[in-house]
Amino acid sequence: MFQGLRSQRLLGLFALGWLLLNVPLLTLWDRPVMLWGLPLMPLALFGGWGILIALAAWVAEAPGEH
Repeated sequence: MFQGLRSQRLLGLFALGWLLLNVPLLTLWDRPVMLWGLPLMPLALFGGWGILIALAAWVAEAPGEH
């Protein structure tokens, strides 16, 4: 079904995003801790989201198969 390397990487990235944004794992970040004056939960959420976007752009724009 997913035969190209790019497709496999994007599928893996989807699985990683699903795990990172899954509620049981998000509760690990739900602590009364402030980092730079901001709560830890939103920082972890938006940080992980930004990393997923950057990785998706890197995989999509990588030279190779089209």
